[in-house]
Amino acid sequence: VNQIQFWTRFAIWRRSRILRYTTERYKFEDVHAIEAECPDVTFVLPKNDRYYGTLTNRQGSKVHLPVEGVTADYDRGLRWQIQQGRFFSQNDINTAAQVCVLGAEAAIDLFGQGSALGHEVKIKLRRQPPVRCRVVGIMAPKGRSLHRYGSLDDIVCVPLTTHQQRLSGRRYIERMVIFFEEEAEIDNVIESVREVLRKRHRGTDDFVGYWIPRRSLHRLNHIESVIKIALGGIASFSLFVSGISIMNICLVSVGEKTREIGLRKSVGARRRDIFWQFLTESISLCVCGGILGIGLGHLSAHGMAALAVKLVPIVPKWPVVLSLPWILISVCLSTVIGVGFGLYPAMRASRLSPIDALRSDI
Repeated sequence: VNQIQFWTRFAIWRRSRILRYTTERYKFEDVHAIEAECPDVTFVLPKNDRYYGTLTNRQGSKVHLPVEGVTADYDRGLRWQIQQGRFFSQNDINTAAQVCVLGAEAAIDLFGQGSALGHEVKIKLRRQPPVRCRVVGIMAPKGRSLHRYGSLDDIVCVPLTTHQQRLSGRRYIERMVIFFEEEAEIDNVIESVREVLRKRHRGTDDFVGYWIPRRSLHRLNHIESVIKIALGGIASFSLFVSGISIMNICLVSVGEKTREIGLRKSVGARRRDIFWQFLTESISLCVCGGILGIGLGHLSAHGMAALAVKLVPIVPKWPVVLSLPWILISVCLSTVIGVGFGLYPAMRASRLSPIDALRSDI
């Protein structure tokens, strides 16, 4: 969360029209200057964007996967663990070594279930000639991201210099991920970085664009809160309507059992006996409905999770959780609804006169 992604703005737009193109680009010297001159910045990860390339294994099978140019600290910045082999060394970066590291799914796509370490793949980006790269590492499964780049598991990482000099032909840095101290103000960090870039690029920073994950996360949390409030309101209204329905059913039951009530009272049944009879009936209806709702909800959740994987492939599987505390809360809430909306029918039944009840034609 404590990061800012700086990207390269290639043109200045206004009202869907390009006013002019920018000429400045990020360089390795900018990375070192930001780390040295910005006190709140902990470290900087330069990288080049993921471009879909054609990868060919030794059997000649071709796979289209995103290829990203990164530095030796990339795994540390993303807290991404190595599953097999190693990540890039600084020597790989300095020499533009022809090596690559595969995501977990990318390794399976290229080499199946066998080991990919030590094998060579041909990587071709755009109109550039193919480059042979040796696989030196396989990353642990990381999962998918809500960011537009999708899954980390299906990417292929190469040294940034290799990406620049051998694959894409773009000798500049396209993105910088700025990591900063947790207590630092985001606006201050952005301004300090822009100040360094202005000093190094002839006083201009029109090529600088940035994206703040923390603020996006706050917006997502706000949206989540609004959705929770809306769903809570819908659920409350549904419970109220259900309670009214239960009360109507109990009132109909009282009407149908009027003669029975009169007969029971005439043989000695007390008012509280009649009261508890109809209150228990109301509670039983609500609890049975609640248990049925839990079962149907669980089945519906599994169905929606399976559908979500196909429609929104952010994660390979959407988990469905049915926790015991929430089951107990649901049953207790059903009991409360039964008591609340069963009181009036139960009191009405208990107050019936046995003589009037026995005279009833219902």
